[in-house]
Amino acid sequence: MRIVVIGAGGIGGWLGARLAASGQQVGFLVHDRTLAALRSGGLTLRDCSGGEPGTVTARIETPLASDDPRALTETLGGQPDLVLVTTKVDALVGLAPALRVLTGPDTGVVSTQNGISAPGVLADAVGTQHVLPGVARVYSAIVSPGDVRTIGSAGSLALGEWDGSTTARSRASARALEAAGIRAWVPGSIWAELWRKVSFVVVQGSLGAAANAPIGVLRTDLRDAFTRAVGEVIAVAAAQGHDLATDDAPDPVAAALRMADAQPAGATTSMQRDIAAGLPSELDAQLGALCRAGDEAGVPTPVLDLAHSVLAPQEAAARARV
Repeated sequence: MRIVVIGAGGIGGWLGARLAASGQQVGFLVHDRTLAALRSGGLTLRDCSGGEPGTVTARIETPLASDDPRALTETLGGQPDLVLVTTKVDALVGLAPALRVLTGPDTGVVSTQNGISAPGVLADAVGTQHVLPGVARVYSAIVSPGDVRTIGSAGSLALGEWDGSTTARSRASARALEAAGIRAWVPGSIWAELWRKVSFVVVQGSLGAAANAPIGVLRTDLRDAFTRAVGEVIAVAAAQGHDLATDDAPDPVAAALRMADAQPAGATTSMQRDIAAGLPSELDAQLGALCRAGDEAGVPTPVLDLAHSVLAPQEAAARARV
């Protein structure tokens, strides 16, 4: 497949390195320091589960990288079959012109961002017929441009068509990811899968940032608050018509707690790390959007609202400094 990865940070570097190492035609749409780093030093993906410096799991010596989407399509020999959008939500609106250049008649554009807002922003740019909402699960982080590290499993990416259908495009995308060592599948409802992730990762990031604590603390000392917040997300999802129960996990709250219990104790989310560093974060796109969805559905979200109230002044101050 011809694949363009927009971004080469924690998610983009992980996906792009594995896909390129597996033999797919991969190009990176990146800018500035990241572009210079990929061109001069290549891309390295390490598994640091056993500690520093980690084991190299993929190394791309000369990745195809450009800040020009037209140049990427020319080098790849045509518009990509798949575009993996891995930047933060705030960058998506500005990516619209590039996405329109990259998107051909059959191109699938995959969202990988946390929260519930990214697919709609991409749909505004290229149309719902091209958008494959995606759900990425991996603990990854960029150490420096061109150096990406993961902790734990090889990670997974679920994706599906906007309308819930299973197509040759979505199946081929999942097969390419599987061949790259990334667990991938097309779920029965990608929207329910997206909400399942929100019920864990947005809660983890929000409460973790408010308490300045990793998952190991949230699942022990703050387990009651974590449990209530997960229940709030599940109630909002249900009000929007998404049942998060499955045959394997009939209780979605218990499923989220099992996931919390299985994570490395020191794990944090990217939003949480940005807030702790005093940087602008995806607070509004993740937690703010969730609280607004609860208000619109008439579903109370007191724990999430409290976390938002605690974090909003920090977010405002971080953005004022930019």
